[in-house]
This record gives sequence, structure tokens and C-alpha cells, in this order.
Amino acid sequence: MAWTLRLSEDEEAALGAQAAMEGRSKQEIARDAIRNYITRHKTWDDYLSDGPVVYGNVSY
Repeated sequence: MAWTLRLSEDEEAALGAQAAMEGRSKQEIARDAIRNYITRHKTWDDYLSDGPVVYGNVSY
């Protein structure tokens, strides 16, 4: 999965400082934070289908 996370300059600086302090990459910290957020706010019990899930309007 590919995605883009846009942060303000202040947020980017804070993330950089946290990464330096923890000795991890900014990408690793952001990925873990997003995974934790999704897990905490999960509202579904199971996937609705076995196929791919597509959100929004898709045009080919």
C-alpha cells in the first residue's frame, strides 16, 4: 500500500526530533502511529468481502 502523509513544518520538526530521540526512522514512527490508531478505532468485526476494498470514486 502506498500513501502520502503531509505534515506542517512544526509537525515535521517534532517527528524528526522524536525519530532522533528514539533512534528510529520518521516513516517507522508514522507507520506505527497509523497502525495503532486504526486498531484502536476499528469498528468492524470482519471484512465484508474476500475481494479488494475500494474507497471513493475510482476511474480507469
